[in-house]
Amino acid sequence: MTAAGKSVKVNLTCDVVEDEAFRQKVTLAYQGDTPPDVTSYGGSWVPDFATAGYLMDITDRLNAWPDWNAHFYQVLRDRTVQADGKSYSMPRHGTVIELFFRKDVLDKNGISTAQPTSWDDLITRLKDLHAKTKLAAITIPSGKTWGGGTFDEGFIHIFNGTGGTLYDTSTNKWVVKSQALTDAFNFYGTLQADGLLPTKALLDPQPWQPTKYDGFTGTTADGKAIPVAPPITTQGSWGWIYDWGPGPIGARPIPDLLTKVSTWAFPTKAGGQPFVWAAEDWMWTISAKSQHPDEAFELLKYLNTGTALAEDVSAVGNLAPRDDIQNVAPYSDKPYLIAMEKLLPTGKSFKAQVGIDKIQQAVGDATEQILLGKMNGDQAAAYFTQQATDLLGPDAVESQ
Repeated sequence: MTAAGKSVKVNLTCDVVEDEAFRQKVTLAYQGDTPPDVTSYGGSWVPDFATAGYLMDITDRLNAWPDWNAHFYQVLRDRTVQADGKSYSMPRHGTVIELFFRKDVLDKNGISTAQPTSWDDLITRLKDLHAKTKLAAITIPSGKTWGGGTFDEGFIHIFNGTGGTLYDTSTNKWVVKSQALTDAFNFYGTLQADGLLPTKALLDPQPWQPTKYDGFTGTTADGKAIPVAPPITTQGSWGWIYDWGPGPIGARPIPDLLTKVSTWAFPTKAGGQPFVWAAEDWMWTISAKSQHPDEAFELLKYLNTGTALAEDVSAVGNLAPRDDIQNVAPYSDKPYLIAMEKLLPTGKSFKAQVGIDKIQQAVGDATEQILLGKMNGDQAAAYFTQQATDLLGPDAVESQ
């Protein structure tokens, strides 16, 4: 912009806070007179912020940008559109979530590493693994302490395997009671009853530490070797770099990562086509009160183009939201990310709607009852129905 005769200074405000504290901080900023022009956060926050009037409608700006329709993946463009038909965000990254597994551990125990074809196929392998190791076999984020991750990294992938509907777009209501929901909670109930989940770890204040870090890597934070358990976990593309990649970025590096770790798509309940989760990771937004909307949108275009984007996604292991930077360094040096990017057009997802935070809370509450041994799958499904109805209000929900 300076070269074009318009000098712009960008002031970066950064802090290290937990997700919910960040959300509260951003909400207070939006309610003030001088909120940040540009902010980035999870896509599930956008519907409520947009409905509250905090975000600028950027629909026309996106459509006027040739790159938007020419290069951004359709699934990501669709997910920016809110209930009113307008777009208030731009995808910062794409992400694919799958089941990651320790191939070396499964091979050692004689467990097939072929793609599971159904829930029953997967559960049979988990039981066989548990019988041989006497340890938990799979991490699926569950309970309250994982926060929104219980839904985003766990429940929704199980639910998508049922083929059910969670939000009825014909009535604009959440479906809180259905056979699909019962099936999903019974999946958790089966895993818990058979000792396949790392129950104690999932109830930990920071459940990702004893599961995706200690358990999956087989080392403690101080470098002590421990059994790899569970050796199977839900995980997004960021795991290759942010969680298990080499230091200093990787939180808990796994030596020979690409040899030891592989992935499966999520199997379905009835044995249909396995699928991956395909969506945005975080979104860029512009405040409705921004005094510099033109400059803010130009900044977003810059950040989502060429080298700037390649550096951003590579830093944390996410995927390009557009199809034309696969040859741009440093992204071009990470073929395992590019391979996952190519799955974006074929994956399943669920677009967040107003009230998603209440659904996330109800899922956390219900799965926690399973972890505590207080409820089986049927009971947890009924508990979810009641919790979601109480949180959302009876006019916002329906049964199928």
